Amino acid sequence: MQSSSLILVVDDHPINRRLLQAQLAAEGWQSEVLATGTETLRWLTHSRPMLVVIDYLLEDMTGIELLQRVRQWEAGFHETIPIPLVLYSGMPQDYLQAEAHGLDFSAIMTKPISRIHLRQTLAPLLSPCMPPIRPTTCQPVEMPDDLLMDLVQFGYQQLARLRISIANGQLAEAKRIAHSLRGAAAVLQEKEIAQSAAEVENQIRVGMSNHLDEAYDRLQIALGRLDLQRQEAIRLKDS
Repeated sequence: MQSSSLILVVDDHPINRRLLQAQLAAEGWQSEVLATGTETLRWLTHSRPMLVVIDYLLEDMTGIELLQRVRQWEAGFHETIPIPLVLYSGMPQDYLQAEAHGLDFSAIMTKPISRIHLRQTLAPLLSPCMPPIRPTTCQPVEMPDDLLMDLVQFGYQQLARLRISIANGQLAEAKRIAHSLRGAAAVLQEKEIAQSAAEVENQIRVGMSNHLDEAYDRLQIALGRLDLQRQEAIRLKDS
């Protein structure tokens, strides 16, 4: 197994992966991005990263499950210093602390994360042999124009899936969909969408209350408002 100077990012949403990778690059850190826990465990069989950032909710397992499986895998390499594992999620930090209680993790980051928080969290965990961070200011990372378009398209797809899941009583799937949309919106600092998705998620969690339809409608309105703002920005840019 080869040692690597990469930070491994495990997140099932392409928007989250792209933005976090851009933030890491702005700090002078190289990274590899993966979407699932299964891919991660396979990748770790041939390469050892300097650090792993794990999203809390993945397509094939939770971040907690992946963290446990990485530690179990490491147990076969008694001479190896444990890889720093950082949980990353849009869930509140106290919730994540409770979920990960008793597990061997290094830190928790909550979305959205600023560059200065990213640096303060990860820098102390990196090995001294990590390539030095180049001097840089903590100006916000420039956001690619197409990320908001991706969020709008993703949001409409998720709304359709969310409605079907709710109608079919598939509450676990509906909650996962709302959480995914919440996380993507939070990363791009689209607070209205993130808050509306969180409200849908909370309404599902407490058991399909009569406020769920209202929460869904507010999420749809918030997404439509962002779509109109994006279209207006494109029109002004082209005029």
